[in-house]
Amino acid sequence: MTKLALVTGASAGIGNETCALFAQKGYRVIALSRQPTGVESADRELALDLESFEQIEGLAGALDTEIAGAERVILVNNSGYGQFGALRDLSESMWQKQFSTHVFGPIKLAAVCLRLCEQHGIPLQVIAVSSVLSIAPQKMKGAYCAAKAAMNTAHESFWFDEQGSKSLESVSLVLPGPVVTRFREHALAALQPLLGRASAVHREKYKAMEAALAPGARIKPFTASASDVAKKIVRAAEATRPKPRYLVTPQTYAAEFITRFIPRSIQRIILR
Repeated sequence: MTKLALVTGASAGIGNETCALFAQKGYRVIALSRQPTGVESADRELALDLESFEQIEGLAGALDTEIAGAERVILVNNSGYGQFGALRDLSESMWQKQFSTHVFGPIKLAAVCLRLCEQHGIPLQVIAVSSVLSIAPQKMKGAYCAAKAAMNTAHESFWFDEQGSKSLESVSLVLPGPVVTRFREHALAALQPLLGRASAVHREKYKAMEAALAPGARIKPFTASASDVAKKIVRAAEATRPKPRYLVTPQTYAAEFITRFIPRSIQRIILR
């Protein structure tokens, strides 16, 4: 029997690097993506749309076969994208998609995996890839910040809810700051529908954000690689006693210090 890693958002970036690192460690890897593209390090790829509870439940049959033959299971809830823009400008569908991707879908998937692991008496560990913006909000990124903060709380609540489970071993959060992936490209695509109807009062902020997300824009100092984040994910997976949170990049360590020890009135001045 081998250890099994289920990784969402596996087609590129952090998810792809995580699949590769788990494979190097001898795990059987199942890559889960909205549009599977051929993850070389994965033993199997499955299509998954986190916006659909029906599709998540529909995966149970395929996952059951994989989980039944595993020694233990690691679920990495990594899928995500940034819906930026002023909150007053966002449509209902933008809010829904952002929260479905980061909160509703991942928790539903964790619940399905836990149910299957309990049926087979197999231990499960859940690792969610969150963001520094879940603890340190920024202007014009409110929906993404809110969804990631909700992701944190939902996963931690899942841990508390399931304390009676004989299968759920741990739930951990990995919080990176800026990472070199296609995140900016996808964030720019999600921002485009807002640019033509943006509130006049925020027009200059939209121009600045569009420039910051454009191809070739300056990379922030201390930006991590996708591999850096993948290493923290695998470290959490292989820890004897996994920590509730793993921080990546200096920005996240700084945000953790600021939000823990500095008065909120001062935080707003520092973080604005």
